[in-house]
Amino acid sequence: MHEQSKDNIVEKMTPERSREILNDKVKVAILKMLKNKGPSSFGDIIRELGVSQSAGTNHILELKLLGLIEKSVDPPNFNLNSERYALLMKTSGA
Repeated sequence: MHEQSKDNIVEKMTPERSREILNDKVKVAILKMLKNKGPSSFGDIIRELGVSQSAGTNHILELKLLGLIEKSVDPPNFNLNSERYALLMKTSGA
């Protein structure tokens, strides 16, 4: 199930999907890092979390699909989507 958002396909945030995300320590760490530090590069994220490039890529792609993070072009950083993050917290009951 998807919804259109800013010309991207974004997966709907269901309670089940929210719980999956919040039960994944790496995904939660990425979201917290972006919330606390602001925009961060891919290299900064994987170094700080101590994950491999392939694992980091998979987690970031999933968070992008959910619309929780967005990528800016110049500079090439990842940003937290505050609206989707608030929806995640609301949907999960957190």
